[in-house]
Amino acid sequence: MKVDLDKIDKLRARIDLGYDEAAAYLEAAGGDLVQALIMAERDIGSAVDGSLDLDGGQRESTDGSTWTGRLADVLRRGSEMRLVVERDGANVAYMPVSAGLVGAIFAPELAAVGAILALATRCTMRVEPNPNE
Repeated sequence: MKVDLDKIDKLRARIDLGYDEAAAYLEAAGGDLVQALIMAERDIGSAVDGSLDLDGGQRESTDGSTWTGRLADVLRRGSEMRLVVERDGANVAYMPVSAGLVGAIFAPELAAVGAILALATRCTMRVEPNPNE
């Protein structure tokens, strides 16, 4: 079954997929765009924990992606990594990346000032795996 670019673009407009993923879903659905969309949403919905709201429906943003699932994934990955700020070999700050991300979202001015001050005082910043994981 040959899948054309128009159907791939239509599928990608509805759900966040790469070209190869969209083509694979369309081929599996025999070229049926609606069936490919249903298959992709099922796969994405089952792969993302916590993406269901209290009514049992999936929360979706305007572009069709599950925003709660993406947020949960970012926070989970961020808690697995640590941001370390060092000056002269001594740790000045040590925090989960997700805490820094949340701080940057709610207080972007403070995050920018902190980063500028850290660099101005010749601190080094690095991201490393959480030793507790």
